[in-house]
Amino acid sequence: MLRTLFSFIPFFVCLFWFITFITHYRKCDTAKRILTWFLCTCVVLYFCHAIYFTVGLTHPMECLWTLCSLSVYPLYYAYICNLVSRPKAPMKLFLILLPGIVVAVAKYLFPGDAVDNARKLLFSIQVFTVIYIGFRKLRTFDREIANVYADTEGRDTTAVKHLLIAFVITSLLSVIANAIGRQYFAQNEWMMLAVLTPFSVMLFALSYIGFIRDFSFEQFVEDSKEHLEQPTEDIPTIEESNVGKSIDQLIVSQQLYLTPNLKIGDVAKAACICRTYISNYINQTKGMSFSDYINSLRVEHAKTLLSQNTENTKILTIATRSGFSSEQSFYRNFNKFTGMKPLEWVKNVQEKAKNTGDT
Repeated sequence: MLRTLFSFIPFFVCLFWFITFITHYRKCDTAKRILTWFLCTCVVLYFCHAIYFTVGLTHPMECLWTLCSLSVYPLYYAYICNLVSRPKAPMKLFLILLPGIVVAVAKYLFPGDAVDNARKLLFSIQVFTVIYIGFRKLRTFDREIANVYADTEGRDTTAVKHLLIAFVITSLLSVIANAIGRQYFAQNEWMMLAVLTPFSVMLFALSYIGFIRDFSFEQFVEDSKEHLEQPTEDIPTIEESNVGKSIDQLIVSQQLYLTPNLKIGDVAKAACICRTYISNYINQTKGMSFSDYINSLRVEHAKTLLSQNTENTKILTIATRSGFSSEQSFYRNFNKFTGMKPLEWVKNVQEKAKNTGDT
């Protein structure tokens, strides 16, 4: 009974989210549609798992399991690619499924240990390749996001990167389990639970994050079109242009940084300067991204409000007055630039003032 329950947990998790995604399929962007097919593959994969651990697999189902197990990581890689870019030849992206198909067909035609060893080797290569390249793509995309939006919450891939770290842990379990063999886990119910539970939690979190994510790459392209299309040879260097003072005047003196949901395009429009120049100017002279620069100014403004706060104004009000889109964003950035929470900073300032007054 326990074996049956444990073995079907990942299957039901994937089935639930596959049904959820497929009912919204027409409204999904390309990345979510690929995630839908990733979940479909996981449904079949973990159904085969459950059948194996309960009644055993026939040879055709064993080949189907092989195909699915060698398809999940390539499909997740395709999801990441479409999350952070728009491939020039999207259909060619699915050529990464070809090695798994070849191994599955070989297993059907030539059952034996040689094909199983090839499957294990290919699976290990897929795991580490997808994690390494995928993380680099996500990190590069987040740098681009930070140079276009002041408020990156809901737009960057921080949650996806955290899941990729979880993927590393569960993937190591996959590689170890793959090397040991399913026969070992079929004889030990608690070891089966120890391996399948992290997968179930990770798959649920992955699906949930993917489902609630509304920001698409198309939106990013629309908001940064000029920034991406500006010819680099037409961009003046910092030394060749004096417009940097105009940018500082607009952002700092006129307090444009207090504008909620500020984008670099808003600054470019107000200053009549191309977005690429503004981005390069901030990166080179401030040593930080557009997002960090704007939020550092907001934090300084918030510190002023906090030090003058004699009416016990709520933190959310101070966050809003400082240009932050949410209280969570305010806390995260305040801690990033001061190393303290807002109330801790206030207490620290008050203690320093008291000690100065005593002396």
